[in-house]
Amino acid sequence: MNGSWMPTRDLQLLTVGDVTVDLFLALPQLPERGGDVHTHQVFLRPGGSAANVAAVAAALGFPAILVGAVGQDPLGEWVVQALRASGVETSTIQQRPEALTSLIAVLVTPDGERTMISGRGASRFLSLEENARAQVSQVAFFHLSGYALLEESPLSFTAMTLLKEARRADCFCALDPGPPAARIAREAVFRILPHLDALLLSELEAADLFGSDPTLAFQHGERLRWVVVKQGDRGCRLFGRTGEDLSIPAFRVQVVDTTGAGDAFDAGFLTGLARGLRPAAAALLGNAVGALACTTWGVIGAFPGWPAVRRLLEKAHADPTWDPWRSALEEVLALAPGSPPNHPGERS
Repeated sequence: MNGSWMPTRDLQLLTVGDVTVDLFLALPQLPERGGDVHTHQVFLRPGGSAANVAAVAAALGFPAILVGAVGQDPLGEWVVQALRASGVETSTIQQRPEALTSLIAVLVTPDGERTMISGRGASRFLSLEENARAQVSQVAFFHLSGYALLEESPLSFTAMTLLKEARRADCFCALDPGPPAARIAREAVFRILPHLDALLLSELEAADLFGSDPTLAFQHGERLRWVVVKQGDRGCRLFGRTGEDLSIPAFRVQVVDTTGAGDAFDAGFLTGLARGLRPAAAALLGNAVGALACTTWGVIGAFPGWPAVRRLLEKAHADPTWDPWRSALEEVLALAPGSPPNHPGERS
């Protein structure tokens, strides 16, 4: 990985966290308290932060294993089948009797912004099983969704145990805390920082955890190499332990729904690192993937994959305003399946 890290085991991603059913309601506006508003579109999609990361990574050709739990109910069976159809390894998804499959109502307004109402459900009852522990020793990348840290539960115990084992196995370890954990589980996040190679944050999460200086994370994580602050339609900032501070530009798309965009960024960034991109180019891929996630309702089974990524990159490559990032665009384009001979992104 351009000098900073090279995998010593299978190039696979193992991600741990919630598995949900997402009920999307497209609304003209959010209702007032006690009000009544009608939706003009309703969609049911598999979801959950960890599941989104796994599915988008798989769509990019990065083999992904998901450790999570669903209920012993028809929705749980449907979610597992949908994830399997998306290319995710689902043998480590448990069916738990304690609760129904986790459900999230996603209220989406015309600007694409989403408001969520979550029922944690069976996800929080994920137990520690040997098949998941065995996978940790085989994979090169480990990703943890911070929703696993929200409360003391079998899920939080399992997540912390697997993270520590991943660290001992020298996996590349990443955390995306999510807004709730950054706000109400800060102590748990700070306990995890010493185990991480990458911390993937939104601007709100960065402010909740570190105030105005995200690089304070390096003081709490001696192995931490990269801190990424995702900035929505302004792209992202990439901070490195050795002083790097890069603003990576965003890609313009028609926004339908922003649900899962940050998870998709995570998948793109980690896929780029796994495929040997420089971190700045990996962040550029993350921006492209995150942008495309905003063009669909949800991401699992809906993310358009490499063809759409390649078209977005090629459009930017032909735009003179992207000249400062031309080499990074070409680096990412070289990964895209189907790149023709002598393509501007083709490596010699």
